[in-house]
Amino acid sequence: MSNKAKRHAILAVQVTLALLAVAGAAWLGLKAFGYARAQGVYHDLQAAYASELGDPDKEATSSACPVDFASLQGQYPDVVGWLKMDDVDVSYPIVKGTDNDHYLHYDAAGKESVAGAIFIDSRNESIEGDKHVLVYGHNMMDESMFGQLDNYLDESFYRNGGGMFTIYTPQGSYRYRIFSVAVVDPTDETYTTGYKNELVFDSFVKHLVGQSMYETGINVTGADHVVSLSTCSASDRLVLCAQRVSAQPWEA
Repeated sequence: MSNKAKRHAILAVQVTLALLAVAGAAWLGLKAFGYARAQGVYHDLQAAYASELGDPDKEATSSACPVDFASLQGQYPDVVGWLKMDDVDVSYPIVKGTDNDHYLHYDAAGKESVAGAIFIDSRNESIEGDKHVLVYGHNMMDESMFGQLDNYLDESFYRNGGGMFTIYTPQGSYRYRIFSVAVVDPTDETYTTGYKNELVFDSFVKHLVGQSMYETGINVTGADHVVSLSTCSASDRLVLCAQRVSAQPWEA
């Protein structure tokens, strides 16, 4: 190859690398913009409809719902609750769609979004009444949505925090305590709903306890209500299963 041809080849490689760098920067910029927009939507929803959730003293002493569900559901009828976790920065409305695909790509305000929404399984009937409720959310790189659930893979994080969270609904507030942290296949028995019989459900919760990465020491039976928070973990799913420990209806 002549020197001229070599120079042309080197120049072509340099131009290609430069174009790839520009394309990569543009992709990262668009992704960052999408993340920022998504979190802006949820920040606005909390400020407008759930501003008192940031005041634990007010929450502890008030018997009134800290979420304005009347206004929230009037604007966004798919909203069925609000999830707030104690140990990680998770505070989002919960929605329910007619399938388990739509809210992977749309936020709670109905706009297309890279972050999607926190949503319950479309097979669930209600957070209050179902024995097992599945709640899904994306594992975002900026640690929004369910991006911080990975912290629970560390047993010391669980021990230091306590593993508690609250789900608020128009009917009342429900406290939960995590009893199982597992990474499972998407086809695992974990992703079943519709339990009615306590004996059958007792066998199911024993399965959830048995697959936990570490023992939590919490006794769970078929008489309990369970919420499982699910997010991506590589090609598998990270699932935090939690026992309902209290239910407080709102005062009329």
